[in-house]
Amino acid sequence: MRSLFITLGLVMGFTSMAFANQESREIKIGTESAYAPFEYKNEKGELVGFDIDVGNAICEKLNAKCVWVEQPFESLLPGLQARKFDIVHASLTHNAAREKVINFSESVYAIPTQLLAKKGSGLEPTVESLKGKRVGALQGSAQEAYAKQVWGKKGVKIVSYTEQDQTFIDLGAGRIDAAILEKPNGYAGLLSKPEGKDYEYVGEPLVHPLLANKIGLGFRKQDKQLKAEVDEAILALRKEGVIAQLAEKYFQKDELDLLD
Repeated sequence: MRSLFITLGLVMGFTSMAFANQESREIKIGTESAYAPFEYKNEKGELVGFDIDVGNAICEKLNAKCVWVEQPFESLLPGLQARKFDIVHASLTHNAAREKVINFSESVYAIPTQLLAKKGSGLEPTVESLKGKRVGALQGSAQEAYAKQVWGKKGVKIVSYTEQDQTFIDLGAGRIDAAILEKPNGYAGLLSKPEGKDYEYVGEPLVHPLLANKIGLGFRKQDKQLKAEVDEAILALRKEGVIAQLAEKYFQKDELDLLD
């Protein structure tokens, strides 16, 4: 009888340890903090945004706690490989070039890329229109890669910025003629503000393999189990309508495709 109690005690002890380990599980997620409305700091200095809300919802599904690690966008993939965090979640475009280095989760959403310029500029997102002009892009982004590859080799000056907000400052100051960016970021960062009243998107959304526009979370190639868990959580959140509800807080109509 005593051995039974000992066995039961051991089982209960191991079970308690398992629950404790599950409850204390942390998932470190690398992101930046200056890319509204996806990830940014509010008036209190808190990290907020659509990606942050989605990430926290994923962690909740996995009975884990999100620990957010802030870094400049261009250092996120090197930071992932250096094991500074477990996942990258920062409006990361899923394209073939990045797929050679990391694995992507199920896509969470898709967003168009457009050119932003002053009203009446006459600019279009073409080499012919932009030749001799200066176009701002976020360093390390798919938009920068596209601009350098398609425009930069044909007489368009591409100016790279470590933070997207810097492009808006330089656009307003006339130091660049246009900015290439994701449509929701342009709205949240400039067009929705008084200083954005003289600016607009010009031309149609850009279509190119580098601008696949589907956004997912990034993982190290070997972390297949974590990717599988996150994929399952994303599909569940989509089915439950949670991602759509979170999107309503941040986006205008037609800014985002939730891939339902």
